[in-house]
Amino acid sequence: MRVTQIADLAGTTPRAVRHYHRLGLLEVPPTVRGRREYGVEHLARLLRIRWLADGGLSLRQVAEILASDPAPAETADSVGGPPDSAGPSGPSGSTGSANPSGPEGSANDAHRQEVLRDLRAARGTIEARRRSLDEQAQRVDELIARVEAGEALAPVPAALTRFYDAIEARVRALGGDLRTLRTERQMMQILGSLGMMPASVTPYIEAFDDAEIDMCAQQIIGFSRLTRLRGEEGTAAAHALAERTFDLAIRHKDLALTVLDELPGGALGRATWHLTHVLSVTGYPHPAQRAFAARVLELLLSDPDFATTIRRTAGEDPVI
Repeated sequence: MRVTQIADLAGTTPRAVRHYHRLGLLEVPPTVRGRREYGVEHLARLLRIRWLADGGLSLRQVAEILASDPAPAETADSVGGPPDSAGPSGPSGSTGSANPSGPEGSANDAHRQEVLRDLRAARGTIEARRRSLDEQAQRVDELIARVEAGEALAPVPAALTRFYDAIEARVRALGGDLRTLRTERQMMQILGSLGMMPASVTPYIEAFDDAEIDMCAQQIIGFSRLTRLRGEEGTAAAHALAERTFDLAIRHKDLALTVLDELPGGALGRATWHLTHVLSVTGYPHPAQRAFAARVLELLLSDPDFATTIRRTAGEDPVI
């Protein structure tokens, strides 16, 4: 991704991205053909910076949190901020006994309506700012609760963090490559930062028992190994891995359908799926890994229940 793309996805500007580079908050990416090439890890980091800052933390405090974070290059933050204030304006009128009728009365009425519009607009701005502050206070309360509970400051459910921690421990014990898992974690944190993480994710992942978490670790290891394969061998391995992934989803079908059903529909739903596709292609560009993603989607769409739910949120031609 170029700097304009990563800035757009994070809801910020290229200038802000470069400012975070100067402060040391965001690592400068490698240069490819004379231009900086950003990856999933950079977007995850950028969104986490924004997410913490929107929680009321200064950039100095954000830097301290990120510097003390034991997690490797994880993630990111949410976007947006309080609206700019706009105060009422208008000339001050002299007091006196204005004639309510005639040209002068009409001019006074027009002026009064203009002042009222300005005052009501200012009131609306104040209310918007108040709502924003209430949301910020709620975010700070959530941050306090997470710190008190000894949890990481990350915009994903604590259950999901524990789930990935359990998988990472298994992958490490088996001598597997952790890069794939960490990329997936960063993708989840990007979606969480943007408010695209349904609450039903928690009961879904909590339904996995130890044996199924073992299977997830094996899936991660197998997915990493796809990068070593080429041609038909890679495609065959990808399809076999996709079948096992689909089987895991089918085991908890009702909960998986609930997660998909809670995704927004319409334009916002399509934007969510498009972002997921962009992250998937950026994070897992190898042809065999793309074949895996395509096969998983094909299997999901072969199930009438999954197909109906996915097409409601992603449109008629979904991609991942």
